[in-house]
Amino acid sequence: MWKNAITVSMLAICLVIAACEKKPAVPAAPATAGASGSELALPSGFFLAAAPKEAVEVKDSKPKAKVGETVTIIGRIGGSREPFVDGRAIFTLVDTRLKACGEGAEEDGCKTPWDYCCEPRKELTANMATVRIVGADGQPLKSGLKNVQGLKPLARVTVVGTVAEAEGGVLVVNASGVHVGQ
Repeated sequence: MWKNAITVSMLAICLVIAACEKKPAVPAAPATAGASGSELALPSGFFLAAAPKEAVEVKDSKPKAKVGETVTIIGRIGGSREPFVDGRAIFTLVDTRLKACGEGAEEDGCKTPWDYCCEPRKELTANMATVRIVGADGQPLKSGLKNVQGLKPLARVTVVGTVAEAEGGVLVVNASGVHVGQ
């Protein structure tokens, strides 16, 4: 029951953050270092040309994660109908071994397979992490990430970053680099 409470709390926090200030999603082109205004300003080299080889699946990384440590995790963007927080540089990542709706033997016609609605909520939560891109103040950047440099639902990504939270099955990573791959 406490795991459900943590999941609901994390979702509520994301919604509160998103409600604070609304800005339009940033198109892929402005996602460069030195961008200004409402554009997403990422550090030079934030989007990695190659995926780090030492990446660990989301579920496998959770028990070992310690706040302040650097981790490299791999997963697919998803976990809900809208895995990106509108107006904030936050998204959720799901272990690649978990099958999205419609994958596998049965075609179910799901219009949003990235929400993993076919999986029990407990299983989905055990396979999820939250990824944030934060500024110097430690707060998520105030720009959306959806469709920036190939970040979209079900995109396979490798994230390098620092563990910001790792308690009760929750994993939050402040990303310092992201590779979007096949």
